[in-house]
Amino acid sequence: MKTYSKTVAAIYKLKQDIHSLSEQQAEALQTATFVGMTSDEVIEYDKRGEKITEMIRQLTLLQKTQ
Repeated sequence: MKTYSKTVAAIYKLKQDIHSLSEQQAEALQTATFVGMTSDEVIEYDKRGEKITEMIRQLTLLQKTQ
């Protein structure tokens, strides 16, 4: 039973993190629409996108164990 609750907690945390990063991505795009992005901001944007993709992969794997 502990493994199940750890999995549920991990799923919940991943969903929260994905949501937070997605909000940051949306905010960055909205700002970029008006003022553009510096090369550093583009790098950060791309890294967040990669992290979101990896977290979604992890979430999918965890949900399959349910």
